[in-house]
Amino acid sequence: YLLSFTLKLLPFILGMLSGIAGLHAQISYPKSYFRSPLDIPLLLAGNFGEIRPNHFHGGIDIKTESVEGKFVYAAAEGYVSRIVVSPWGYGKTLYITHPNGYVTVYAHLQRFGEKIENYIRNEQYSKQSYSADAFLFPGQIKVIQGEVIAISGNTGGSSGPHLHFEIRNAITGYTVNPLLFGF
Repeated sequence: YLLSFTLKLLPFILGMLSGIAGLHAQISYPKSYFRSPLDIPLLLAGNFGEIRPNHFHGGIDIKTESVEGKFVYAAAEGYVSRIVVSPWGYGKTLYITHPNGYVTVYAHLQRFGEKIENYIRNEQYSKQSYSADAFLFPGQIKVIQGEVIAISGNTGGSSGPHLHFEIRNAITGYTVNPLLFGF
């Protein structure tokens, strides 16, 4: 059991080591590639690497002034690579793959932007299920930097309105501290 648990945590632990233990000094993260996913001051409710009851926190939780309904913007150009709708965990979640080798993740959303919402609604109806996990092909739904991709919310296992935001290595899937990118 311990080995299985350790193997499941290994990618995150390695990602944390590269981002927290000083190994990030050898990696140059682009400081001006990504824009803020919100147009309000970035005040954090949760930090990267925080210890949670059953995991380490893999992103940052950005406060949304204690309300739902803030516009969420694409941090950079790319394409929607995954859309998840779940009553648990991250709730409504959007993954955008960028040409620079990173994926941004936006979670606990109230709803998606129109073209994304239409796509996932069709998936839900075709499967006759609220829960959905759709993987998209490159270029299927393109986004440009600053495009409204969603509305902030409080879905899934969220305990209050906020935006959970991650940056992942597109090849390894490891999370990287978004604060290393100049936010």
